[in-house]
Amino acid sequence: MKRIAIIYNPNAGTFKRNKLNEIVKRLEQNNKVSLFETLRIGHATEIANREQNNFDVVVAAGGDGTIHEVINGIGSKTHLGIIPLGTANILAIEAGIDQDVASICNRIEHGQVRKAYVPRVNEKKFILMVGIGYDGDVVHHMQSGLKKIFGKLLFIYLGILGLIKLKKYKIEVQTEKGNYQGNWVLVTKAKHYAGKYSITKDTDIFNPQIICYVFQNITRLGFLSCLFSILFKGEIGNQNHVIQLEAKEISITSDQSVNVQCDGEKFGPLPLSIQNKLDSISLII
Repeated sequence: MKRIAIIYNPNAGTFKRNKLNEIVKRLEQNNKVSLFETLRIGHATEIANREQNNFDVVVAAGGDGTIHEVINGIGSKTHLGIIPLGTANILAIEAGIDQDVASICNRIEHGQVRKAYVPRVNEKKFILMVGIGYDGDVVHHMQSGLKKIFGKLLFIYLGILGLIKLKKYKIEVQTEKGNYQGNWVLVTKAKHYAGKYSITKDTDIFNPQIICYVFQNITRLGFLSCLFSILFKGEIGNQNHVIQLEAKEISITSDQSVNVQCDGEKFGPLPLSIQNKLDSISLII
């Protein structure tokens, strides 16, 4: 019998809450399960930090933003389980976690533990990516109430709107390999972006590398070219206007006010200091 703490986001919606209730019911047949509801931004981090030593498994139930908060509350030895209840669920895709109730319960109870690497942005851990510019704007215009109702459709709408109103920011990127300037910057640990779509073949959450993409002089046509490359080639680093960097330390600044997203949630503002210290979490897969 395992002691399982489930930290869940109550904004997941009725259908997803019913799914969570079914998972809890199954897990309680052979384990001691305790539920912790998040009440505000950052609350999942507080709960995870407080409870991690009281349970055998800490489970994040929600989207990538909820998982991001839980990761920032636990140490490297705490076993982390995932119940994907979000919109994109990129981390679940990265880890090969299925969406059905039986598979989720089986993994939490009997899954193997694997080391996943978590770099830091302004001293906060992240596991997927940091976007500065275009996708930062999309996430910052996302309203939680509408996101709960429309889900991926809202992302698509805001993505198209962001393309129509594409802002050409001037963003400075400094690494140990040189200095660069771009209109949009994406720093990723993950192989996937906006769901199941692959953007790189050079890293994933179980790989210690981080990849920095600097989009230079990007236009609407250039952006559509990137989209085509993601859909049909599974990578974006082969574009002429995209610089791909592998770096351990990245400094990102701008004289402008530029929106930032981290693991699919609002983050900010610039400047950012991103460091790959080879920190890790123990993820149940």
